[in-house]
Amino acid sequence: MQMGQRFRIARSGPGKGLGLFARTDIRAGSFVVEYTGNRIPTKEADALPTRYLFEIDKKWTIDGSPRSNIARYINHACEPNCEADVQGSRIMISALRDIEAGEELTFDYCE
Repeated sequence: MQMGQRFRIARSGPGKGLGLFARTDIRAGSFVVEYTGNRIPTKEADALPTRYLFEIDKKWTIDGSPRSNIARYINHACEPNCEADVQGSRIMISALRDIEAGEELTFDYCE
């Protein structure tokens, strides 16, 4: 599905940046979105000023800064509704629980 059908990007809350919100209900355990971008060496990524880096392993990192990567708008939460799963060189985001339309998508950046 296109972003406009499943998601919207909007202000997350007072004093916060943008977030990614569900336009439709999402069932627990289902695929939500892939975190995409350029795969770069982790050593190179450590020197970049971007905030959208997702480490795949000690050798490789995904630079998710391209605007086409809508998953970059998923914010951190200590009690998230999504989780990231590294599958080879890809990062898949799935729902930890049922997510209602209008709810912001979150995952724990520290896991």
